[in-house]
Amino acid sequence: MRLEEARGFMMQALRQTGWNQVGDLFRAVAEAKSRTQHLARTHMFGAEQFLDSGDRSVILEVIWSLIVQGILVPGLDDSNQAWPFLRLTEYGKRCVEEDRILPHDPDGYLREFQNTVPNANQAITEYVTESLQCFVHGLNRAAAVMLGGASERAVLSLIEAYGASIADNDRRQQFESEIDKAQSILRKYELFNKQFSTIKKSLPKTLAENIDSLLRGVFDLVRNSRNDAGHPASGTLVDRDVVNAHLRLFIPYCKRIYGLIGWFETNRT
Repeated sequence: MRLEEARGFMMQALRQTGWNQVGDLFRAVAEAKSRTQHLARTHMFGAEQFLDSGDRSVILEVIWSLIVQGILVPGLDDSNQAWPFLRLTEYGKRCVEEDRILPHDPDGYLREFQNTVPNANQAITEYVTESLQCFVHGLNRAAAVMLGGASERAVLSLIEAYGASIADNDRRQQFESEIDKAQSILRKYELFNKQFSTIKKSLPKTLAENIDSLLRGVFDLVRNSRNDAGHPASGTLVDRDVVNAHLRLFIPYCKRIYGLIGWFETNRT
């Protein structure tokens, strides 16, 4: 069993009830593996027959990773804090109840991202990958900075696609010149948004719906978090819940950006 597979199976196991120790999670992961691979079970051994010693080592690695991330904690309760008992932390409970655990499964997140935005720029995928790795290791400032880099690359791709769609040569050259002179991603976005606001009514409903909150709203959230993380003088801490939320917002945000890029590639503005 590969590590990324074990993470995915473990996420399924944590959403179940009735487990309270390591052995229960071994069985739940084995059940998930047998369902996924359509393996037949025997009454004598159950699904655990499909776990070898290597699988158990990988599952333990995932469990300890989730302990480090603050999802799990050893012990049954405050009176019994000993291994092999395990329980969800309060943060872990919120992640499971609100279905927010996906960023804690980097491989699952990246699969969903790539399935949702299959034509994303490679640099975006690389930044998102690093953001996820930072997040699962508790490096929230670094995760925010990397996600900000992914957002900036996505927005620059959108601006470039819009510029290429401008039919009038003089207007296109003027827009591209203004973009080149702009010193910050915020200024570039504002120049784009000024032009973009005049063509929103031309967009199909699937692209126009909630466009301001999804596009500008998420852009500002991620950019502000990145700025807070990247400027030590601000003294602002980046909260784990905030990074988690921004990572979850990034997939629909990037999907809409690439929907707009596709529209600009087939329409003149």
